[in-house]
Amino acid sequence: MDKTIEKKAVPIRTWAIAGVVGLAAVGLVWELMARASSSRFTVDPNRLTTAVVHRGDFLEYYPFDGTVQPATSVYLDVEEGGRVDTIYVEGGQHVEKGDLILKFSNISLQQTSIGTETQLLYNLDVQRDSQFNREQNGLLLRDALLDLEHQIVDAQNKYHRYEQLVKDGNTAISAETFETQRNQLQYLKNKRDLLKERIQKEDELSREQLAAVQKSIAKLNTSLELLGQIVKSLEVRAPISGFLSTIDAKVGQNVNAGQRIGQIDLLDKLKVRVRIDQYYISRVEVGTSGHVNLDGKTWDVKVTKVYPEVRDSTFEADAVFTDGVPETLKRGQTLTVELSFGSPTKALTVSKGGYFQTTSGRWVYLVSKDGRSARRTDVRLGKQNPREVEVLEGLNDGDRIITSAYDTFNAVDELQFTSALKADGNRT
Repeated sequence: MDKTIEKKAVPIRTWAIAGVVGLAAVGLVWELMARASSSRFTVDPNRLTTAVVHRGDFLEYYPFDGTVQPATSVYLDVEEGGRVDTIYVEGGQHVEKGDLILKFSNISLQQTSIGTETQLLYNLDVQRDSQFNREQNGLLLRDALLDLEHQIVDAQNKYHRYEQLVKDGNTAISAETFETQRNQLQYLKNKRDLLKERIQKEDELSREQLAAVQKSIAKLNTSLELLGQIVKSLEVRAPISGFLSTIDAKVGQNVNAGQRIGQIDLLDKLKVRVRIDQYYISRVEVGTSGHVNLDGKTWDVKVTKVYPEVRDSTFEADAVFTDGVPETLKRGQTLTVELSFGSPTKALTVSKGGYFQTTSGRWVYLVSKDGRSARRTDVRLGKQNPREVEVLEGLNDGDRIITSAYDTFNAVDELQFTSALKADGNRT
């Protein structure tokens, strides 16, 4: 007869031990699989440079190349074209205001000036003739009026005598004679009124003619003055005292109107014409500060003018020195101007290096705590300057990253070092 065998219960402790062993085995398998699926590259750590992430003051600035220029320049533009006759001052010399620099000749302009002057003289003759004729005609009319007044006086006296005789009943004066004398007196008076009206009309007409002639003469005088100024402009003179930097003209050369032939610079004040990447066009404005390192000293500068036109992916701005100008500064000299964007702030930063160009700041190789390896780690970087970059995500204070260029690593997941990095690393 078979005997029933009862199964003994497995102790809970045994199940716990088995579970831990199982999880460890799974973890080990997972790590082995992860390592098998990740790429590695072995490198000599002596060929690498590293930097430590740290928190401190951070200022965003960027260097730009610029050229020293005079703060004030006056251009020499030709008002009227012509042929270069004589050059009195060559470029590179100091000139005083009013000095004759260059002289042109312009036959067409001179002929126009002569024609205008001839027309002016003709109108002046017309004015003199008109004024003479007006005065002569006025004298004749007034002489006629004087004679007429005298005739009226005689006719009126005679009429009064006849009138008295008629009243006295003197038959020596007939009614016909009396009426004829009366009519003659009235005729002379009407003729006098007409002559006075004619004299008035003649005066008004003469004044209008004289005013028209004077207006024409005034216009001709204005034209002649303008022509005189234009002819005078054929002599190019220094508008200010300064340094004649260039003269772009040669004897015998024909120069068009409006063409620029040179400039005069004031060398007592200098500025820097800075060429800036278009990326910063929204951040550079009048008042943006910066500095220049020259002669072992830092010189503060400030942007005074921005030229928004973009050419070849750059735009330009003028910066002036705010606290004195370096004595060694020369016109045309090339400088590096570091423009600052904002004020210093506390931030988590890390040094820049060759890695930044390789990854564009999207990821870095983070060195392990034991210094024997470095693993690719995604990061998010922010503002930057030529030396440091702001860390926004992915790294902590005290982390160490490889700052050398990553070109030879082929973006592998992990770098294995042939020997451990020193604890302090090499901070670039």
